[in-house]
Amino acid sequence: MFNFFKKKQNEVDIPQVQPMANWEENSYMHVLSDNVEVENIDGAKERIESIEGLKLIEFNVRDDNSGNLTLEYNGDEYGVGFYFDDFVLESLYSLQNQKIHDEDFAQIQEKTKSFVIYMNFNKNYFDSYHLQLKLIMAFFPDTLAVVDESAEKLLSGRWVKLAAESSVTPSAEALFTVQAVFDDKTHRVWLHTHGICRTGFSELELLDISRDNVNDIYYLLNTMANRVLYQNEAIEDYIFLGEFFDGEPIVATTLHWNEGITRYPSDILGGPNDRVDSHNTNSKVILLFASEEDANNAKYTKPSEIEEKLIENPLYYYTNEQTDHMKFMARDRFDILKKFIQENPENKALIKVGLPTDGEDGEPDYENLEHIWFELKEFTEDGFRAILTQEPYRVSSIKAGDEGEYTINDVTDWIIYTEEMSIEPNTAYLL
Repeated sequence: MFNFFKKKQNEVDIPQVQPMANWEENSYMHVLSDNVEVENIDGAKERIESIEGLKLIEFNVRDDNSGNLTLEYNGDEYGVGFYFDDFVLESLYSLQNQKIHDEDFAQIQEKTKSFVIYMNFNKNYFDSYHLQLKLIMAFFPDTLAVVDESAEKLLSGRWVKLAAESSVTPSAEALFTVQAVFDDKTHRVWLHTHGICRTGFSELELLDISRDNVNDIYYLLNTMANRVLYQNEAIEDYIFLGEFFDGEPIVATTLHWNEGITRYPSDILGGPNDRVDSHNTNSKVILLFASEEDANNAKYTKPSEIEEKLIENPLYYYTNEQTDHMKFMARDRFDILKKFIQENPENKALIKVGLPTDGEDGEPDYENLEHIWFELKEFTEDGFRAILTQEPYRVSSIKAGDEGEYTINDVTDWIIYTEEMSIEPNTAYLL
């Protein structure tokens, strides 16, 4: 059933591809809260039934407070399981953490139990993920934090609450994390994702990256993951991800990990020795094609071979779906921006506005927008007044320093600058 490869160089055996673990195939989340500590799920059934777009079909609870439910949500049927489990604080240290309020983390350290809720995502994995967060808040409105086991990430309960209450699903980047494993001797890095498998696609990896360049080359992996998830389409032959600084296209492809690692020396981090007990299921290694001819002849270029080009400000493309999602989230949470600035006028806010570009006939082209940052001046009855902070490229009717009045329907992103940090729509829970 599984392919078996032998590394010809040094005759190294390549481990076999293994079946996915439960937490890869399904979405597993562990909830922490005061009510979890005492296993109190009173009122959960009624709160679940009140979720908009949800029809509860079956709700079963056993004597040990484990159980399952069947439901319909936005036209799709789901089966969900749950149980209580012991919680060990040390397990947090291998996770990526969202920013957590200090007082919340102090409470996390005291928790000894978790509520595990698991489910299988359907083809609309954005809806599925959103549903899981809604169910968590329905079971435990006092949710303090959530360990997303599938993505190996610690989520703030405040973020979970904000996301669950939002009319917009969380972004693609909420579905996965990118982990970096370092080799202190060679200063090389192995980047790989967690969390994508539950969507039906493969995890993604970059091998043999220089530690000095990892922060820049990370965007190659992140862009490909976002492209797959937003377009709901696996990478088949190759895909155009953007442009290098010299205008040449960035053409990427993937190979299953057990074939991809044969393109590298056998002793690298992420090589055969690191695949015996883990990272040996559904994952693909990212490679590049230097030209169309290379693509047609399956001549692969390792990202590590062209790191200098990958750190020279490459331009990565956003999909329309990704841009739209950012826009809808910014609008959905615009009232958070407004309320905070009205209560804290000493803070600065920038708002990105989509303006129609110059059309060929001299008229505004409303089909093609240029997204430009404005500095907020004041709120109006119907929107806000703001000053353009930069020269537009393709909008001749306005220049840097010009002031205009806009509505929430013009907003495509925003950011607040406080003394401690900058806040954007996805991190609005920190305010």
